[in-house]
Amino acid sequence: MSATCRRIALSATRLAALVLLATHAVHASSLESALQYMEQGNYSRAYTMLLPAAEAGDAEAQYLVGTMIIDEALPGIDQKQGVYWLEKAVQGRHMTAAQTLSKMYLSGYVVPLDVNRGIEYQALANRFRIPDEPAEECD
Repeated sequence: MSATCRRIALSATRLAALVLLATHAVHASSLESALQYMEQGNYSRAYTMLLPAAEAGDAEAQYLVGTMIIDEALPGIDQKQGVYWLEKAVQGRHMTAAQTLSKMYLSGYVVPLDVNRGIEYQALANRFRIPDEPAEECD
């Protein structure tokens, strides 16, 4: 993935996280702090703050941890760990995690190319979406 695509992915991650912050007040302060560290490029500090919430089952934290790992913002952590966290987030009905995994399987990025799994993850994302949001098409 090019540096520009990584920046776009991280920007989309930040935007999705900010939207969810408004609806998840319980974790808002730690997620907000982690997002500030991400904005500053201090991904290892953001990871340290998010990991306990991810391990506790918070789908947004799982998504953020997964995308930081996938986007190679955390050197030394195998990208397969990022896939693990994205899959956990999907189990928590995280729409954007499902969309991310869909794109990864459809392109063969980090995971083996698997069109059927890509389509399955996009179908899950469509089921998880908020009714007023348009469904994303598979590329």
